[in-house]
Amino acid sequence: MTQPHFDKQILKNALLEALDAAIDAAMQAAREAQATASHEGNKPENKWDTLALEAAYLAHGQSERILKLQQQRIALGKWTVPDLDADDTIRNGACVTVGLEGVHRHLFIAPLGGYQLRIDNSDADAAGVADVVVVSHETPLARALTGRCEGDEVTLTLGGKSACWEIIGIC
Repeated sequence: MTQPHFDKQILKNALLEALDAAIDAAMQAAREAQATASHEGNKPENKWDTLALEAAYLAHGQSERILKLQQQRIALGKWTVPDLDADDTIRNGACVTVGLEGVHRHLFIAPLGGYQLRIDNSDADAAGVADVVVVSHETPLARALTGRCEGDEVTLTLGGKSACWEIIGIC
């Protein structure tokens, strides 16, 4: 069976789009919290009425989240994804396919993680649409994979279960 080969620039672009969506959602939440905090009907009636104050704190927290997401987006935009092939060891920028008992998982090791990307990979091979989990290079999962080669086995916790997975593809 041919293992999927992902165009990592497409993965990076999909991750940038996911960050844009997260920024838009945080901006909408901040606008709503700000509107609640400043709404005439939410003036405190007594010292225990804290709705407006709580909304102001929420708006501030969303503003900090927006700043962090924007900084991540800028850093990711400047990041050059390395070209790797099956002979390379796994490192930041690798797209790794691991397998266990016929189940394959695709992982993209990047400067930030926590996203799942649905990628149409039909142009690259017969894999079609694939889910790719983006993992920060700082996570224990990425560290367990770093320095390994295709064909190596590594104990990973995926989906809450630990098992010995085989590295079946690197790109």
